[in-house]
Amino acid sequence: MIKNQLKVAWRSLINNGLFSTLNLVGLALGIAIFLYLFLYTKEELSFDTYHQNRDEIYRVGLTATFDGESSEWASVPNIVGPTMSQEIPEIKAFTRLLYHSFGKTAFVNSQEVKFAEKKLYWSDPGLFTIFDIPLVQGNPKTALDAPNKIILSQSTARKYFGDENPVGKLLSVDHDLNVTVSGVYQDFPQNSTLDADLIGSFTTVGWASKNLYWSNASYETYFLLVPNASPRIIEKKINAVLDKHVEKDIQWFRFWLQPLTQVHLYSTHITNSSTTRVGDIQQVKILSALALGILLIACINYMNLATAQSQKRRKEVGMNKVLGASQFFLIRRFYVEAFLMVTAAIGLGILLLLAFLPIFNSLADKNITFEALLTMPVLAGIALATVTLSLIAGSYPALMLSSFSALSLFGRGGRSDLSAARIRKGLVVIQFAASIVLLISTFVFYRQLQYVQEKNLGYSPEQVISISTQGAQKVEQITSLIDYCKGLSFVQEISRAQAYPGIGASGRTLSKAGENSETGLAIQTSRATPEILKTLNIKLLAGKTFPEKTSETDTTVQVVLNKTAVDFLGVSPEEAIGKTAYNLFGYNQATIVGVMEDFHFDSFHRPIGAYAFHNSPTEGRPNLLVRFQGGKLSENIATLEKGFKQHIPDSAFDYVFLDDVVAKLYESEQRTANLVLFFSIVAILIACLGLFGLAAFTTEQRTKEIGVRKVLGAGIPGLVGLLSGDFLKLVFVALLLAAPVAWYMLDGWLKNYAYHIDMPIWVFPLTGLLALFIAFLTVSYQSIKAALMNPVKSLRSE
Repeated sequence: MIKNQLKVAWRSLINNGLFSTLNLVGLALGIAIFLYLFLYTKEELSFDTYHQNRDEIYRVGLTATFDGESSEWASVPNIVGPTMSQEIPEIKAFTRLLYHSFGKTAFVNSQEVKFAEKKLYWSDPGLFTIFDIPLVQGNPKTALDAPNKIILSQSTARKYFGDENPVGKLLSVDHDLNVTVSGVYQDFPQNSTLDADLIGSFTTVGWASKNLYWSNASYETYFLLVPNASPRIIEKKINAVLDKHVEKDIQWFRFWLQPLTQVHLYSTHITNSSTTRVGDIQQVKILSALALGILLIACINYMNLATAQSQKRRKEVGMNKVLGASQFFLIRRFYVEAFLMVTAAIGLGILLLLAFLPIFNSLADKNITFEALLTMPVLAGIALATVTLSLIAGSYPALMLSSFSALSLFGRGGRSDLSAARIRKGLVVIQFAASIVLLISTFVFYRQLQYVQEKNLGYSPEQVISISTQGAQKVEQITSLIDYCKGLSFVQEISRAQAYPGIGASGRTLSKAGENSETGLAIQTSRATPEILKTLNIKLLAGKTFPEKTSETDTTVQVVLNKTAVDFLGVSPEEAIGKTAYNLFGYNQATIVGVMEDFHFDSFHRPIGAYAFHNSPTEGRPNLLVRFQGGKLSENIATLEKGFKQHIPDSAFDYVFLDDVVAKLYESEQRTANLVLFFSIVAILIACLGLFGLAAFTTEQRTKEIGVRKVLGAGIPGLVGLLSGDFLKLVFVALLLAAPVAWYMLDGWLKNYAYHIDMPIWVFPLTGLLALFIAFLTVSYQSIKAALMNPVKSLRSE
């Protein structure tokens, strides 16, 4: 019986070639995109779930409050891990992670090779107790238990030592630290928050491990709790320990715990995190909704064409009923037909996914492979989707047509036609409403990104390159490199700096006279040379830049504050000159010599904070900033690299353009916008396939009417308007439904930015006109074709 029904279903699909092709292509496209976005979301949600103790691992962070403003940090003081593990029995183990020199490039040398490493961390031995980090070589109990030890990822070990056993080999870090390789670990998987290429023992960094303090919060710290411990209770105990050791009136932070499994997706509002693998739950939600929306559009497309097709088969169903076919028999037959179509669509969808996988990965900045499809959860999901889509797609012909009486199916009752027409119209409205929401979202995403890119940053990152001099062995090497650069015709300005916009500087506190540091304003400070303002094109509002320090015994620090910092002090830029910046360096050692315009040194997600450049020798200046003017970019870089190798020969040439740093701040948003744009186009294409099929069905049903109207004198424009009008009305209704939904979603998304556009009202009518135009183009072909048909043939069609 089933075999016979499969044959009948196959013949039915072949006989309705146009509808079957449109159904197959539309559904396959929807399935291909859904599968990719499903794999993308699955990977994002799987971050750090591979650790055996994942449910007991927590990152400890703090909420810092300055001048009534609070912010959340992923880093805490270095005393937190040792103290809390000793005083709170529920904390089973701890580990601190210190990003090398707070995020600066490390220059690592072996005897044969040297490389610039951007992912070097220093950690406690508790790292192996808390996380699952399989060692290929070495002993986890001793790998990080003493100073001057380091472990390498497999790919890093191969880079330095090839196929040799690296354990016991020596490496030099920044010509300052000599470390011995004590182990090799498997590369961290793609779904790991930890992304280190090298991990050294924390005790190697003497200034970080020997002097424990509560004041400097610069260390990411993870706890392993005992099973079933309550994180809320542990939080209270941690803060009780804080109260015990630090007086309440000088506390400027409180602690909290974040589950490891939430670190990746729920940390966009948290600063001072060192990992480069930062996700966004909002992006996952957007893409999940996008995946479901496209699959819904594809399913609606299928159902729409199925309802249209089924009307042509009413007599066939009626004849089967007259000959004794039961309702169950007809239901099964229609579902078998739907199952065949869905199975074929899934097969084609998988082929399309494989074909477009490189494009999808490029858009999403992922490395999802075909093997990801072969896991049991995905295969089970595909099987479930096959059954579910078959049930949904075959529901109307199976349940509606099979329930009618034989007489009504032979044309005695018009109610079924009216019911089917209403269903089709409703589905078209839903389909285009979803597509219009995607189109509006795309416009707003790109408008916000354009706003970010065009907004005055307060400085000029274009044509500015930062060269790391961290690997220099002597100050004289840097000085000679600067002299070399000054002699190049294309170099306009040059300066040295601890940090530049887009990367973290030192966190300090600025206070008003008579106030302590705990009630002041959080401020980012960067040590630099006097030329820094000219190099970055930052406008000076009052005063002058600071002088270069000439005496090591001079304890006075000259600073240039931005306007936000001066506004906090309650004076004008001119009045601030000569005043003391209290608690910035000691209580009263910093003198304000200049005031600069505000500039965006952080993401647009956060408002501009206080910032200062200074000349205190308390920090290094490892970044050499060079502003270009003229010349070919590639030739300029080659010239700088040549000079760098001459003057700092034992270090790798590591550089970055400041405009690339700015672009990286909005990498996630750019990626989301690109994905939504691409898949919005596909969603519209799928919707148009369905609309094209429905237009073909409608014109076929109205062939005789068109012939009569032509005989009575109707012109082609009138007939095209008549046939297209009904569909355009549906698209207009879809716009009315989509507009408030899109407004609600996008208004919430824009509020994630401290600086954002107002919701552009013009987007809604523009999107509506675009949708109407696309719909008109889609149906006009069939309308014009019908209007041009010979009326004699039209009248003979029935």
